[in-house]
Amino acid sequence: MSSLTTAALMLLLYVPFSITHWEGIDVFAIHFAFFMMIPYGLGIITGVHAERRALDGNNSVKKGLHWIPALIIVFFILIAVVDSIIISFATTGLGGGLAQIILPEGASDDVGKKISSQFTGAVSNNLQDEEKQFDEYVASLQKQRERGWQISGGWDKTPQVNQETTFRLIAKDKSGTPITGANVTSEFRRSSNMKLDKLYTLKETEQGVYSASVTLPLQGCWMMKVLVNKGDDVHEIKGETEVGFLLDGKLVIPPCIDGEPDIDEKKAR
Repeated sequence: MSSLTTAALMLLLYVPFSITHWEGIDVFAIHFAFFMMIPYGLGIITGVHAERRALDGNNSVKKGLHWIPALIIVFFILIAVVDSIIISFATTGLGGGLAQIILPEGASDDVGKKISSQFTGAVSNNLQDEEKQFDEYVASLQKQRERGWQISGGWDKTPQVNQETTFRLIAKDKSGTPITGANVTSEFRRSSNMKLDKLYTLKETEQGVYSASVTLPLQGCWMMKVLVNKGDDVHEIKGETEVGFLLDGKLVIPPCIDGEPDIDEKKAR
């Protein structure tokens, strides 16, 4: 009865809370199973003495917990604590003095002292997992190729950390005629921290020429996405760009490396 009462109380408290703070069916299922198994398991273990007294007719059976079920309880408590710590670090990150002790020192001065273990949410484009989205993407890519727009340009000079640099694009159609009156945006993404992502709207300075002043806060590799939108036509370009920094008066440009977009060239240090 104690176990049943505990489980019922859990349902009355947790179910309304989970509905108002919904985080997904997987999170709900894990918590539900965990909260239900605790009173169920403890009810079986702690009720064994009452059953023995009832079966043997011996009221002298002492209350207590055998070391084997006690060890099982401690084992599962340990698992719950360790998993909770891991989940906490994965969702909120590891900060403070503990991070300086556990996490390694970064390769670059501007990033190394602020390493975070938090999951940024940056993932690759796995459109093949969603058939409909993938088909739409392939169709739009085919239209883009047939449209034949010519997008060129780039930086006026090599971009440096925290320095304003002009990013300029020249847009022409298939026949070479400048594309005027388009909505052009350029998004710069940092895979190590999505909070640093920056989106710029490029203004048309002359016919078919669009530009904006861009300032990026970290050196190394940035993922770039350019969208040229005019009417119902959308032209998309994806790529990478490197941001340099000064070291002993010399400009160092850490290259983009496959699989490690934030790595810095240690030889240049």
